[in-house]
Parts: sequence; C-alpha cells; structure tokens
Amino acid sequence: MNFSESLQALLKNRNMRQADLCRLTGIRSSLMSDYISGKKSPTIRNAVLIADALHISLDTLVGREPDPCQPPKDGAVLSELLQEIKGLPKKEQLYLLDVIRALKARLGETDGF
Repeated sequence: MNFSESLQALLKNRNMRQADLCRLTGIRSSLMSDYISGKKSPTIRNAVLIADALHISLDTLVGREPDPCQPPKDGAVLSELLQEIKGLPKKEQLYLLDVIRALKARLGETDGF
C-alpha cells in the first residue's frame, strides 16, 4: 500500500474529509489533495503533522503498521485469543470457557431488549 492509498483508508476509517485533516494540520487543501491523489509525497514535517492529527505513528501513516481504528479480521482475533489461552494453565482455560458460556447465555437473554 502506498502513501496515498494509506491516507485514503485512514480518512475513510475515521469518517474524515480532506477539509477536516487540512484544518487539523494547517496544510493547504491543494497540497493535501496532491498527497491523497498520489501526485506528491509529503515532507517529513507534513507527514508528522498528518500522523499527529490522526493520532497514529508514521509507520501506520505509510502503511507499515495496521490502523488501530480498523477492527482486526475475525481470523486475527481468534488466532490471538487462541495464542493467549494456550499460554494459560488448564484450570484458567476451563474458567475462561465457563465465562464465555455465561456471556453467551446472558447475551442470548438480552437479545429481545
């Protein structure tokens, strides 16, 4: 993913418009448009302004890290959950299983409300 694609996705994930980002960063609309369209790449200074305005790292801005505002895919969540559970003793694994069952039952009871 290149910079402009990353910036477009970040704005979309936050329901932000170009004008909102320009207002937060002080970057001219025409220049921001060039960044978003891929006609120009930002200076380090402007990249830092954009990252700060979006509350992300430069690595996220350039697409090297995932956007924290974008929910992980189901498979990623399940994989991480499985890894965490594998590291627990058997007793705690069984406790978590009981907690999950109780949560599912409770959610099932409140579906009609």
